[in-house]
Amino acid sequence: MQQFGYYFLLSIYSPVAIVEHCYFFFFKESAALMEEIVIVEPAFFNQFQCVGSACPDHCCKGWDIEFDEPTVNRYMQSEAIEIRHIAVENIITTKESQSRWGKIKLTSNGNCTFLDEDRLCKVHKSLGEKALSTTCAIYPRLYASYKYEIRSNLTLSCPEAAKRLLTTPGAMLYSEKIKPSPEALDAPDISEHDRLLNLMCTNIMLTCGSDIEAGFYGIILLFFYRDKLAKDNEPEGNILNYFEDIQTAIHNDQIRKNIDELNPNYQLQSELLSRLQTYLGEKNEGRGWSTLRFYSQKLHDLQSNNSADTMQRINTIWQDKARPWFQERPHLLSNYIQYRMYEDFFPQKNGREFFTNLYLMISEWLLLKWLIAASIALNDNFTEDDVINIVYSYHSIARHDKNAEDAFLTEIGRITFNDNLSLAYLLK
Repeated sequence: MQQFGYYFLLSIYSPVAIVEHCYFFFFKESAALMEEIVIVEPAFFNQFQCVGSACPDHCCKGWDIEFDEPTVNRYMQSEAIEIRHIAVENIITTKESQSRWGKIKLTSNGNCTFLDEDRLCKVHKSLGEKALSTTCAIYPRLYASYKYEIRSNLTLSCPEAAKRLLTTPGAMLYSEKIKPSPEALDAPDISEHDRLLNLMCTNIMLTCGSDIEAGFYGIILLFFYRDKLAKDNEPEGNILNYFEDIQTAIHNDQIRKNIDELNPNYQLQSELLSRLQTYLGEKNEGRGWSTLRFYSQKLHDLQSNNSADTMQRINTIWQDKARPWFQERPHLLSNYIQYRMYEDFFPQKNGREFFTNLYLMISEWLLLKWLIAASIALNDNFTEDDVINIVYSYHSIARHDKNAEDAFLTEIGRITFNDNLSLAYLLK
C-alpha cells in the first residue's frame, strides 16, 4: 500500500509538523512496510550527468582503478584488438579478491591507460557502457543499504557532483520509490528513534540557512537535553517539545545571540587548525591534492606567529566578508550541510557517541570555513567555483579513502576538551 514517506514529508511540511508526522508514521505503521524497500534519491542525484572530457579533475586520474575478475578476463580476451592489447600490457593482476582481481597501470601523467587523447574512455567507446567495470560504471554514485531502505547519493570527490549539489537550490529535496521485495535486505535496520533524531538535526540546520554555527549550537543543546532525559529517566517523547523550542530560538535569533555572547577560545581553535593542517599534510598525494594544496597554501599565508591573532583575523574575515557573500547564496552552505547529515545519517554513524560524530562534523566544517575565509581574503575574484573546488578536493583527499575518517578522528582527538560543552567555543 502506498504511504506518505519520510522524505516526501521532509519536502512539504514545516519542521515541527515533519517530526510529528514521522513520529506517528514510523511508530504506528512501520509493520505495513516490512515487505517494501524504500529507495531514496536526493534531487541532485537524479540531475547528475558526467561531463566527460570537460571535467576539471576527472576520476580516471590519480587513483588506483580496480577491476573485478570478470572485467579483467573480458578486457584481456576482448575481440577489440586495442582494448585487448592495453589490458594485457597494463592490467596488473593482484587477485586480492574476486572484486579486486586487478588494477590498471597509470600513465606518466597519472591517467588511466584506457583514456584517449580527449580524456574519454576507450572501453566505453569501443564496447559500450555495459562493458565497464562496476567501479567505473557506478562512480560517483553511492548506495547505502539498510534493512528496508536504500539511500542513493553521489560522492563529492566528483567535481560535477559537488557543483550540482552546491549550486542547485533544493538539491537535497528527496524523492522516494517503493520496490516490492520478498524479504528485507541483509543490512542493519534504522530504528524509529535514530530516524527521528536525524530528522530533527537536519531540520535545525535547515532552519539556520547559511548560519551553520547556529545550527551546530542548536544540535549541541538538543544532545544535552537528550542526555538529561536519559539521566532523569524521563519519557523520550519530551524531546519533541524541546526541538520546537530550539527552532523558535533560531527564528528569533536567540541562538545567534548566545553564540555572539560567548568568549572566543582562540587557543582551542588554533590547536584544532594545527591538527587539521597536520592531517592534510600527511595526505600529500592523490587526485584532488593539487587543488586542495592551492587553497591550503592561502590559509597558511594568512597565518602569523601569534595563534590568537591568526584565529581572530580569520573569524573577522568570515564575519565581514564571507558571511555576507554566502547570505546572498544561502543554498551553497545549506545544501552542503544537509548532504553531510544525509550521508552520515547523522548522528548515528558507526556506533560512535553522538558528541564524537558532532565533533567530527564541526571540525570538518571549520576546516572548510577557514579555507574559504582565507581564499576570500586573498582573492578579489572569489566565486562559487572556489567553493566547489574546496569541497570536491577536500572530499577527494579526506573522505574518499575508507580509512580517512578514522585518521581524521585520531588527529583531532589529540585535543583535550574539558567537556562536550567546549564544542560551543569552536563556533565563535
